[in-house]
Amino acid sequence: MKNTKYQSEATQFINTLLNKPGNHEHQMELRNTWWDKEFIDLEEQKSYAESEVKNDGYVYFSYDTKA
Repeated sequence: MKNTKYQSEATQFINTLLNKPGNHEHQMELRNTWWDKEFIDLEEQKSYAESEVKNDGYVYFSYDTKA
């Protein structure tokens, strides 16, 4: 028979952390900081792609074309 009333210390810690008042609002605020961004419109994406500077394949060595 399984003991369903047992909770490990880690589970108890997580439950008390999640049940603190204001914790959910704080999590959503931090999530909004990093993840919930508005999408860039197509015109802005196009101008960004066109303005990107193309670099050579190997930037640490260049062939001398004057020789």
